[in-house]
Parts: sequence; structure tokens; C-alpha cells
Amino acid sequence: MARPNILYIHSHDTGRYVQPYGHAVETPNLQRLAEGSIVFRKAFCAAPTCSPSRAALLTGQSPHSAGQIGLAHRGVGHIDLAQHLAATLRDAGYTTGLSGVQHVTTDQSLLPYDHLMTPPTCTEADTVDGAIRFLDTADPDEPFFLAVGFWDTHRPYLEPDDPVTAMLTKPPAHIPDTPETRHDMACYNTSARRLDASIGAVLDTLDALGLADDTLVICTTDHGIAFPQMKCNLTDDGMGVMLMMRGPGCEAAPGACDAMVSHVDVFPTVCDLLEIDAPA
Repeated sequence: MARPNILYIHSHDTGRYVQPYGHAVETPNLQRLAEGSIVFRKAFCAAPTCSPSRAALLTGQSPHSAGQIGLAHRGVGHIDLAQHLAATLRDAGYTTGLSGVQHVTTDQSLLPYDHLMTPPTCTEADTVDGAIRFLDTADPDEPFFLAVGFWDTHRPYLEPDDPVTAMLTKPPAHIPDTPETRHDMACYNTSARRLDASIGAVLDTLDALGLADDTLVICTTDHGIAFPQMKCNLTDDGMGVMLMMRGPGCEAAPGACDAMVSHVDVFPTVCDLLEIDAPA
């Protein structure tokens, strides 16, 4: 099998609060992705905070083993960038690129990406544009690994367009149902729709360029949504994440998978798929 391209899409603070996981959050592009993917319904992060979670996925190690025990932008912890997934893939002949958020170092120029498509601080539109530019110029004779990181659905959320709809929005089950929490959840939903539109634009480009069949899409988030007892908490809602995989290696079994999996499983799984050695 020719080695597939890999498109790694990741968001901030989304948990499983999207349409494919049964929530009343309108995300049609994620739903479309899910319908052709393996949807891991019991996927968990390795830590319910941003940098440790991302470091675990990108190194295949628990955060304390990887050295990332706190937030990178607050100077807490540092991963060995030679252990980064992009370094392993680059050594295997992949062209590597980053568009948008990464959050495991304050100096993204040190990361093992051949192409940095956006500055460290950028808008959602910039992230989409950077991803599209990378895909447009990809060498058809070389596989690529493109990480696309979105700020959404991090707080502060976008305000909903319709105050009536906001008042009819139900907050998460363990949150008191009040006008304030309904409005807050409606704001989350609005940000989730922008995230969904951004992801849709990248997936549409993949389709338009004829790359979809040759690209493994990994779509996930770092941890739970930013509500009480969720983000930053060792609860199912704090640790539970969306994780969908579509493309080469997944064709035979699209649908829901209820096996318990972790972000630390992603790196060795990719190595198995590509038949390359994982780092020590």
C-alpha cells in the first residue's frame, strides 16, 4: 500500500459536544465526516488541559512521560521535539505542515514542520486559508502530514444570532438549567458552527483536489468543553473527546466503535498503518 497522506484536524475544548455524538449542536460537516469514518464513542484524552493533552497525542506518551505537565505558554513543561509525530513522519519521507494552533511550545519554528502556514496567533479564516494553500501546493509524489489547529471552541464564545433560539438551548445535563446557562450553551453552539464550517472548508478542498481517497483524516479535540466539572476535571465530560478517522486503513469498518481508546493510541496506530518503526 502506498503511504497515505495524513490530515490531523484538532479543535479547542470541544469534548464530544457535536452532532455525531448525539448532541443538539448543529455541525453538518462533522456529521458528514462521521458518516464515512470510524467514530470512536469512548475516546479519551490523556489530560483535561490543553498542552498536556496535545503533547500526549503527538508523542504517544502520558504527559508526565513526555515532560508536558502544564500549559506551554505559561512555561510549564517541555516535550522532546524529536519525539513529535511530525518528526517521525518527516523521517519517513513525509512533507509536514502546520496551519493554526499547536500549543506544545511557545516557539513554533522549533517544531518539525517543513511549512508553517500561519503565524502563532491567527484567525479561524487564516487557519483555513493556510491549510488550503498547503493542500493546493502539495507534491503529488510525496505524502504529506498536515496539522490544522482551530481556536474554536475555546472561550470566549461567539454570541448567538437569535435570542429566542438561545433561550431554547439546553445546557449540559449536570449544569443548572437557567436563562444564563441556556444563553451560554447557545454561545458554545454558535462557536461550534463556525468550527464546523472551517473544518468543512478544509475537507471540501481535499475533495476538490482529488486527495480524499488517499488521505487519512484524524479529527479530534484536546478535552472537554469549558463548563464546570468538564474541562480541567477528571470526569467523563472532562476527558471524553470526539475522535473520528476516515480514509486508508478505515474503509472496512466505518461506523461507531465503542472500544475504550486514548489519544496516546494515535501515534503507534499511525506507525502500524504506515509500517514504520515508532520512536523509543
